[in-house]
Amino acid sequence: MHSSSQIDVVIPAFNADKYIDQTLASVSLQGDIVRTIFVINDGSTDQTQIIVETFAKRHPTIAIEIIKQKNAGLANARNAGIKASLQGSKAPYIALLDADDVWLAKKLENQLNVFQANQDSKLGLVYSSYELIDENGSAIAGENLIVKPSLRGGVYSSLLTGNFISGSGSGVLVKSTVFEEVGLFDEALNASEDWDMWLRIARKFHFDYVNESLVQIRVHSSNMQKDFSRMLASELAMLNKFAQHGTHNYFLLWKIQTILFKKKMSATQINGFDTSEPWVKAQLIGYRSHVWRVLFILPNAAWPILKLVKNKLS
Repeated sequence: MHSSSQIDVVIPAFNADKYIDQTLASVSLQGDIVRTIFVINDGSTDQTQIIVETFAKRHPTIAIEIIKQKNAGLANARNAGIKASLQGSKAPYIALLDADDVWLAKKLENQLNVFQANQDSKLGLVYSSYELIDENGSAIAGENLIVKPSLRGGVYSSLLTGNFISGSGSGVLVKSTVFEEVGLFDEALNASEDWDMWLRIARKFHFDYVNESLVQIRVHSSNMQKDFSRMLASELAMLNKFAQHGTHNYFLLWKIQTILFKKKMSATQINGFDTSEPWVKAQLIGYRSHVWRVLFILPNAAWPILKLVKNKLS
């Protein structure tokens, strides 16, 4: 059994009226371990505010605090909720939840069990596996689409090669003291702010996970191309951030070059390239970029030949 009011929930919401009621309902299923739900209305122009207020009236036993602000983006909205949680008598844990995602029953309880059963004093974050749903809430098939949880303990070096914390921001439960130690989300990043935060946490704390689906992540198919461009820009932003701190992340550089090669794109087409660090620009354009492409082409060109030789010998 867990004592009540151990977890604060932070939900950034921008024009989320289509899903926010379902999202809040999934939090209400978690029981009395939730202390306060902080909904950050990030400049919504739809019915988000009204729907949240109506939900609060229907559920008077649930503490819901609405923070209304001008639109400032996901990282800023999350930070506003985390700051509100840390003020005064903060809850020991903070859970993040996007306004269109859904938690399954006992999501928080299962993660809290891991925290309380684990003897690792450096454990700071517990995540979980997840499911994908479409705009209508129907399951999206395809195991290859899921990043299954696999990292636990000291995960910093593994995270340098990519964001392998499954379940996105909606899948994590974090000790409040972790945010006090590592700081808030980087508001200069328009994307990959999750990955950046996990890296900063992993420098000082350990990770663990619940190996079952506890979250439903909503995928919006109409935004696939937009998401691709945003993803590529976010990878570039992270590469720049590494460079600014004197670290050259060659794996991430190779990943970007591989995408550019496959998509027949120039690095200059990526949003944010013009303001990139000199080292990053030098690697992505000019003769150095051709070197990276050769490193990609050679293994892929050799593979059919090796398969042919293997077939001849067998």
